[in-house]
Amino acid sequence: MFFRTEGLTYKTIIKKKGMETMGLINCPKCRETISDKAVSCPHCSFVLSEQNQIGCKECGKGYDSDLTACPNCGCPKPMDDQKYGRRKRKIIITAIILIALLVISSIGFLIYKKHQEEEYSKNMQTISYTMIEGAQDARMSAGLIENVWRNAIYQERNTETDEFTMENGKFVDDFDSALSNLFEDKKFIKKLSKIEEDQEYVIDLMKKLKNPPKKYKEAYSVLKIYYDNYIKITNMALDPTGNLETFSEDLLDYETEIKNFYGKIKLYLD
Repeated sequence: MFFRTEGLTYKTIIKKKGMETMGLINCPKCRETISDKAVSCPHCSFVLSEQNQIGCKECGKGYDSDLTACPNCGCPKPMDDQKYGRRKRKIIITAIILIALLVISSIGFLIYKKHQEEEYSKNMQTISYTMIEGAQDARMSAGLIENVWRNAIYQERNTETDEFTMENGKFVDDFDSALSNLFEDKKFIKKLSKIEEDQEYVIDLMKKLKNPPKKYKEAYSVLKIYYDNYIKITNMALDPTGNLETFSEDLLDYETEIKNFYGKIKLYLD
């Protein structure tokens, strides 16, 4: 018996007989050629269950869902909606936390900066008033030194200086003796101790004001000039040097400068 096969192909004959052609694929794991109907790879025993297979969006080849990328073209495995949603939520939450931390840090910095400025302003006012009072005390003490010095040299009497320039109704032999009498006087020693104590306090406080906030840079420049003259005039009271003429001239200069800068520094005081 002969079969007529004219006009038929191998595939149509198979189809008529209810048969299907067998396709070939590469094993996703070992890359050996195997049947696309195989449940597992005969070469490496890799399971090829269809439930475990996904299709590559790039090349169309199927591969095991456990893989992170298509073994044929390297295209990354698509992320399912659930995982994508979780990842998206995680990113959003992380972003919110970072923004919150940034806001908290900014607020904290502003609070710290405000506290620094308030502390600086407080110290600036404290040192200013201390120097104003200290300069006045030093001016009075230096003025008394000047008067004792002059009256001892020129033997001029004065109710304020007589107790230092005279002994037993007579003027002392030289001005050094008169100045020694002054610096041994308990009341005068007490005044000088107060001046010295204030000066040390001012020096320590000035170190804290060395790096002013931007808001107080101009105020610090004025304060620094006032401070320099304050140190000079207090030192004149604590340790007078030179001769009477230079002492008197310096005292007058420092007094004038302090008065001028006092007018400027008042602008920065409450």
